[in-house]
Amino acid sequence: MIKKTLLLLVAVAVVAGVVGLNHLRKDGSGQSLFHVAPPATLSVRIVQPERRPIVRTVQAPGEVEAVLQVEIRSEIPAKIEEMPVEEGHTVEAGQLLCRLNDDEYRAMVESSEAQVGALQASIRDGEADLAQCRFDCNRREKLAQVDAASDIELTEYRTRLLKAQATLEMRRQNLAEAEAMLRRARENLNKTVITSPIDGVVSQVFAKPGEVVITGTMNNPGTVIMVVTDLSTMQVRARVDETDVPLVKAGQPVDIFLPSDPQKAIPGRVLRVATSGTKQTGRDVVTFETLILVESDDPGVKPGMTANVEVHVARKNDALTVPVQAVVHRKRKDLPTRLIEEFQGRAEAGQTARRSKAQYLKVVFCREEDESRPYLVRTGIADETHVELLAGVSPDAEVIVGPYRSLDQLKDGSKVELEKADEQETPDTADTPAAEETRLAERQDEAEEPGSASGSSEVAKAP
Repeated sequence: MIKKTLLLLVAVAVVAGVVGLNHLRKDGSGQSLFHVAPPATLSVRIVQPERRPIVRTVQAPGEVEAVLQVEIRSEIPAKIEEMPVEEGHTVEAGQLLCRLNDDEYRAMVESSEAQVGALQASIRDGEADLAQCRFDCNRREKLAQVDAASDIELTEYRTRLLKAQATLEMRRQNLAEAEAMLRRARENLNKTVITSPIDGVVSQVFAKPGEVVITGTMNNPGTVIMVVTDLSTMQVRARVDETDVPLVKAGQPVDIFLPSDPQKAIPGRVLRVATSGTKQTGRDVVTFETLILVESDDPGVKPGMTANVEVHVARKNDALTVPVQAVVHRKRKDLPTRLIEEFQGRAEAGQTARRSKAQYLKVVFCREEDESRPYLVRTGIADETHVELLAGVSPDAEVIVGPYRSLDQLKDGSKVELEKADEQETPDTADTPAAEETRLAERQDEAEEPGSASGSSEVAKAP
């Protein structure tokens, strides 16, 4: 029993010694002092940083619509008698679109005209009565001066004069009301003829001859007869994510891509960005409505189409860049001491406390004498293929950009060799441990560095 216990203790001590030796580091290089087998040489591809134009973009979905689109409705209830246009017809401002039955409204005009005529005759009669009353009153006043008429008679004639004046004024007011009703009846009669308010195309027709159209009320929008659209000026109503909207400003250039030709970029420009966000039903994503003017007369751009837009939020014409896959993230504990000290020095120089405690650091691996060496880098803006380097790597460095399986395994001092032509393969952006680390680090960077190259065009796209 004692012998078995001793053997077990010896085995545990040997295992503990092996593990302890394996965790020892030399010169901060990350290499273990205890090697069971020599490390394999990794095949890599290298490039030198190049100066090129780079544009950072913000992507968003949207729908194409006309800047000017008018719904044609009736202002009066009536039956449609004539509709000389159909969907797709080109119309001009003032052209007949629809004619409604006008029998009722024509009768109302004739009735109002008769009432106005009767009141005009009544006013003439009242003016004659007023003239007679004024004559009689003046005569009685003269007779009263010579005591030929009593005061009672004079008062009676004066009262008749006042009543005649009031009657005439009332008839004049009735005439004004009747004339207003006549104007209203004539306007309603004119409304039975509906013309186009703009030059454009009849894009939709909802009613047919013989149908009765109704006017809108508070709870009923009324009948839409048709829609006339001006196709000369189009716009895209895009939905920009809340994480990207601070970068989007009015006047920025835009590339618009339609599903009918996803490789063709249609130029546009940002008109305005909504000041408040909206949340779609059933989703927690907040987006901001952004209007983009289409600066092209391409006939393929039609209202109702879906579109993807790329807003150019930043541009540099002579940036030092490397392919995006060259910038990777590594855990602090996996990096050599010199890089950790360099990072701490940057933290003391003004980085935020949260940033100084980052668990993932952004690095680029370079080939030096057939070995890989990591360098801390500071990145700027990025597009879909390249990222700008602000600091960390010299323009003549040999930056390792692939293949992805080698980027996952690279460490400080890893043996590398140039990949042969027959070994090159198409990069596979499958989920790998390095890719997961990179995504975690990117989210950390976005939260800690709002001004860094994060967002729609990611800076460090790991496999």
